[in-house]
Amino acid sequence: MKKVYLAVFASNLGMISFGLFFGWSSPSLSLLLQDDSPIPLTVQQAAWVSSIYTLASAVGSVLCSYVVNVIGRKTTLAFAAIPGVIGWMMIALATSAWELIAGRFVCGLSNGFGYICATMYIGEISPANIRGTLTSTLTVAAKFGLFVEWAIGPFLSIRNLALASSLIPILFFVSLISLPESPYHLMRRGRNQEAVTCLMQLRGATDVSKEMEMIEKSIKYDLSNNTGLWELVSVSGNRKALIVVLGLFVIQQWSGSLAILSYAELIFNATKNQLQGKYLTMILGGVQVMCAVMSASIVDRYSRRTLLLISTSGVTISTYLIGLFFCLQYIEMDISEITWLPAAGSILYIVTYAFGLAALPFTMMSEVFPTNVKALGSTIGMLCCNCCAFAVTLSYQSIVEQNGIYVAFWLFSSITALGTIFIYYCVPETKRKTLQEIQEQLHGYKL
Repeated sequence: MKKVYLAVFASNLGMISFGLFFGWSSPSLSLLLQDDSPIPLTVQQAAWVSSIYTLASAVGSVLCSYVVNVIGRKTTLAFAAIPGVIGWMMIALATSAWELIAGRFVCGLSNGFGYICATMYIGEISPANIRGTLTSTLTVAAKFGLFVEWAIGPFLSIRNLALASSLIPILFFVSLISLPESPYHLMRRGRNQEAVTCLMQLRGATDVSKEMEMIEKSIKYDLSNNTGLWELVSVSGNRKALIVVLGLFVIQQWSGSLAILSYAELIFNATKNQLQGKYLTMILGGVQVMCAVMSASIVDRYSRRTLLLISTSGVTISTYLIGLFFCLQYIEMDISEITWLPAAGSILYIVTYAFGLAALPFTMMSEVFPTNVKALGSTIGMLCCNCCAFAVTLSYQSIVEQNGIYVAFWLFSSITALGTIFIYYCVPETKRKTLQEIQEQLHGYKL
């Protein structure tokens, strides 16, 4: 099992790197939108600097689907570090808005490749009884990276922040070199003996015949079917998996997570609270990391459905409360006694979001697709996730400018409330089930 934990550690370095990308916007946009900004930006340019990252992630996820089944999960994951380093260097050397946008685009390509590969890799090498916990640590790592960026960003220049951040993807690349490939991928490529060797390394045991038999059975069944889009949408179990994954990602992104993460400091500054926005943002980031750790520790103790339902209910309430504060501010009511409400609502959001919506869509994406359509299904899932994230981050500022902050947050609250209904009726339970058992369960559903 030592190799499994080393693989999880290396993958988590990658997720920390992706968290740094996410976290960059909040402290940096607050600086770039000031009058004395080193690179003056308009509000529209700032929206593009923030949102282009998610659009590039969508492009990266599509490109990933063409190579992940050819060169392998681990190798593709290692290559994801390269555009990360290049992107940070471009941001460090940028002198104009368009150079910043280009740098963010390259960073987004890294994220698009890495998120899919990390969830696939860890999902395939992990034992069934701890797979939920190990895949959830990926989200913990991403939140930790975001917290680090929020904590150090307000005290560094744009250039120095980018240079410091570039060290993590370098460590990520180096840490992956000696790790084994996914046995599922090797079996799929007909490299059976290598698959046995890798599984022995991952389990730290010489007798892996029973698990290899299950993997071989699963691969043979998957490869007897087609791998194209028609196979994904025409087979009832595959279609069910796709609907579940797409639905969860739509709910995740339209709950407003990226609006809060990208514009946290600007949102808190708008409350005119005595405590500066950058310090409230740091507190929020710290709470987020602690909640992500707690979520990872309980994900295999409680059902996925229960955690998701609690999460969406809490997010619905918290975004409504944040919207209520800004609505009262908009109609010029006395809010001097409740300036704490947005911070409290945001913390409630982070807590409830962490226990379900933050990690479980990625966990379930790694579980519900059979091997023959896993790359395609995961690509479509990440494409949906990133397109929704792009739409949220790009439209948020426009909604705020034209209608007010409260409209944006009440929109998030309404969508998440509908998401609660979707989860209750459509999302199956996958806790502590092997990948083969999950497939048998899904093919028992009819849509």
